[in-house]
Amino acid sequence: MLETALFYLISLGVLASALGVVLTRSAVYSVLCLVSAMCFMAGLFVLLKAFLVATVLVLVYAGA
Repeated sequence: MLETALFYLISLGVLASALGVVLTRSAVYSVLCLVSAMCFMAGLFVLLKAFLVATVLVLVYAGA
């Protein structure tokens, strides 16, 4: 039950961040929304117990 609730909460965060990337006018805010979307996606991979993929996602994509 807790995993399901976390999945829906993190998925909502991914969708909100992705919409923020597209809808914001400032490039700085768009990049910040993109970084938060990548971190939320890493959270989804953590729920799948794919810790290496989550770490690589944060270090490579969000870190760049």
